[in-house]
Amino acid sequence: MFKNLLSCFLVLFSCNLLAADLEDELKSKPRTSITLDYIAAENDLYGITLAPSHYDSNYSNWGYYIGYAQSKKEDIEIEGPAEAYTQEILWRFGLSYSLTANLSLYGGASAYSNEYAYTNSFSPRIVDGKPRWETDKDTTWGADIGLRYILGKHFTLGAGYNSATDSAVLSLGYTM
Repeated sequence: MFKNLLSCFLVLFSCNLLAADLEDELKSKPRTSITLDYIAAENDLYGITLAPSHYDSNYSNWGYYIGYAQSKKEDIEIEGPAEAYTQEILWRFGLSYSLTANLSLYGGASAYSNEYAYTNSFSPRIVDGKPRWETDKDTTWGADIGLRYILGKHFTLGAGYNSATDSAVLSLGYTM
């Protein structure tokens, strides 16, 4: 009788251990994604996003992200010897939530700046004098929402929408 009771206890106990191990595997593990981003705004923006998940086991499905992207400086033709250029910059930051072990939803705020820099025709009358640059900056605030999917162990794909640029955000990256 004692042997039967002991064997039943061991079977039940081992089933509980297996279920606990399986549950731990299904929970989101802390990880960090680094992605290269393409934003199809007025001028194409290229950037990088860092997206770590939360390391507290009570909030293991939650994470956050911060991203930066900019366009190339585009020279503007004006009467010489003056110079001018325009450039776009986008900052993105927010929260992410893991829906499954490989799929997460992200959303947050974004600041989209259009910078116009120019010089006048005057330069200081000193050796190696450089003209003085003036900058006008217009910032538009918006929202950012999208999905991030991890293929395999490390490859990350992301797609989203940014309301400040009114365009798509496409991401390719690495998750560790």
